[in-house]
Parts: sequence; structure tokens; C-alpha cells
Amino acid sequence: MEAGSLQSILATLAQFGTSTVPYPTQSTPIANFENQSAHVYPDRPNDGSTTPPGEPPGEPPAAATRLVPQQQNHLRSQTSSGNASPKPMIDPASITQWQEALRCVTKIAAQNAQFAGCIKRMMQDQKTHEMRWYTERQNLKQIQSNRCASAANAQKILSSLPAFCSPPLNDKEHKQVDKAAELAEFDRKLYAAQQAMEAGMTTEMKRLGVPFFGTDPSLILEDGRDSPVEPLPEGHPKFSPFVTETQLLMLRRKMMAHLEDLYRD
Repeated sequence: MEAGSLQSILATLAQFGTSTVPYPTQSTPIANFENQSAHVYPDRPNDGSTTPPGEPPGEPPAAATRLVPQQQNHLRSQTSSGNASPKPMIDPASITQWQEALRCVTKIAAQNAQFAGCIKRMMQDQKTHEMRWYTERQNLKQIQSNRCASAANAQKILSSLPAFCSPPLNDKEHKQVDKAAELAEFDRKLYAAQQAMEAGMTTEMKRLGVPFFGTDPSLILEDGRDSPVEPLPEGHPKFSPFVTETQLLMLRRKMMAHLEDLYRD
């Protein structure tokens, strides 16, 4: 090849090299976004994250850093509150001391929203029964009085008739005895009804956890029996002294009076 021809070819190539712009390589939108992000945030590693300027590379935003511990604490508190059992109370069956019984029933009333309603309902039922029993007994006495008056009137009418003999005195005494027996029979039925009502109230009080109404039998002594001479076992609580049946009955009545004063309308 001649030298002139070679020089003309090189000159032509040099002209194209200085005037022609290379064709740009096409890229995907994700690649363009990454290239732009790397250009705007040159210190951030090109890992696809969107950390704003001013934050250390590789760390989450400040808002997220603040929210995550709060959410964890909230979830932790919910879990602990759901799993934690309430602080165990003293078993009401082991309480035979008045001051400890007051503390116990106060805690029960604070923790059981239905406690006050149950006590008021029992008080109302007791009042209703007692009023009905009193009215029935008074009605019986009135019937007996009316019966005696009717018998006296009949006796007066009959005695005015000719050839009528008045009944002997012992018949009148017999009627008085019958009237007393009739009242005694009513009182026996009334006592049985009162015992049934008291048993039902005792069962309800025991269910509610009120002290003195479900006392451990090992703490109850028979009337007239002295307390054991031997000391109580080690660790025996001070609020569980031995009590007699009469003492326990008095404690029950005292507790009922306290609740009536507390929840009387």
C-alpha cells in the first residue's frame, strides 16, 4: 500500500474519532435510579436503601429508631400484664381475726365489681322474707282472735236459747291450749325457714370469699373446749387463732352488721 493512501485513511479515521459521539448504553429504570442515588449521596453504599442525607450510612432513620423501642415496650407491657397472675390473697378460710378479715373483705370488694350487688340483693331478700314471716304470724294471731270472738258470739247466742247447757270450763282451757299449739307449730316452721335462709346466705358469703363463712374446720373448737396447750406449728399465721363455734358465730354476725352498714341504701 502506498504511503499517501495510508496517510489519507488515518486522517479520515482521526476526523471521525473527534466528531462522532458514542451511542449511549440503555439501562433499566432501577439502574438509572441507583446511579442517580449514588450521584446525589456519594457516601452511601449503593445497596438500594433510601437513607436521607445527614444520617450515618447503613443505619435506619431516626424516627424508626425511636418508634421501635416504644412498640417493643408496649408489646412487652401487654404480654406481662396478660401473663402476670394477680398477687395471691390470704385464704379467707384461714382468717379468724377481725382486723385481717376487714382488710380481706375490703380487697374483695375492690376487685369484684359484683360484690356490692350480691350483698345488697341478699339484704333485700332477707328483709322481704322477715317481713312476710312477721305478717303471716300476725295474721294467724288475728285469725285466732277472730275465731275466739266468733266462738264467744256463738256461745252467747246459744246460751240464750232454752234448754241449752253451757260448755264446761275445761273445754275453754282446751281451746286456749289449741291456740298456743297452733302458734308453736307456726314458729317451728318459721325457725326452719330462717335456718334455710341462713344456710343459703352462708353459702353465698363463702362463694364471695367473705371471712368467717367458710372457715377451716381445723381452726374451730367445740364450745367449752380449751385451746390446745401445745404451741402452734412454726409458720402458723397470727391471723388464724383457734376459735370456738360461739365465737365464730359472733364474728359472722359482726361481719354481717358491717356489710349492712356499708351497703345500706
